[in-house]
Amino acid sequence: MTKIVLKATNIRRYFKNQKSKTEFHAVDGISFSVHAGEIASFVGPNGAGKTTLLKSISNYLLPNSGQVEVTGINLLKHPRQARRQLGVVFGGDRGFYASARDNLEFFARLLAVKEKNVKANVQEALETVNLADVAAKNTGSFSKGMLQRLHIARGLINKPKILMLDELTAGLDVESVITIRKLVKRLAKEGRGIILTSHNMNDIETLADKIYLIGSGRIHYEGSLAGVKTFAHVDENASLTDAYLAVADQLKRRQV
Repeated sequence: MTKIVLKATNIRRYFKNQKSKTEFHAVDGISFSVHAGEIASFVGPNGAGKTTLLKSISNYLLPNSGQVEVTGINLLKHPRQARRQLGVVFGGDRGFYASARDNLEFFARLLAVKEKNVKANVQEALETVNLADVAAKNTGSFSKGMLQRLHIARGLINKPKILMLDELTAGLDVESVITIRKLVKRLAKEGRGIILTSHNMNDIETLADKIYLIGSGRIHYEGSLAGVKTFAHVDENASLTDAYLAVADQLKRRQV
């Protein structure tokens, strides 16, 4: 059994409505673990809690209760130490200015990478995502696919043990999608644990070792692709899209 690189236990994150004095539980008691080299994917409709979960287990949001361990380090008690083992990629086409190299050096220092390692880490990250040849170019000239790869490079500059990827291929052309999927597979083979969310079922079907179906802030199924099809009561030859559609309405109803 490979080493557990992230363990989340009973994570809860709710938001209070000051007018109605009610609480909305975006994440409601989720527990799971990710092993080195494993790609775990969270699948669910909009509002299911996927992005809130990622933010709650990466210190972008504080969970109201629960515990997160990153390579055995308690994230809530020792956030700086634990964050050194995390790479978080929310993606999109914003957040970069000036050259690719300048951006990554800035973020490396922001993530407390030792100064003596900054340039080497940045160069390695650029080479990993195949952007080393355009490192000096202004990111304003980059395509969406290049920007997404630069986001991944940003997630790699501290050499994390676990990488979180939110909607990795949204809005990208087919060639960019294929390139990024190959990159994610390679990163997992190198021993990183990866958490992936995507509305693109082909991403999940191509990449995920374990799938979590999430709705109303809760996990309703966890297991393999074949197990999802059994859970959804569809033929074993059906696609993940078919399986997901079979349970999507049920998951949506549980959010009401």
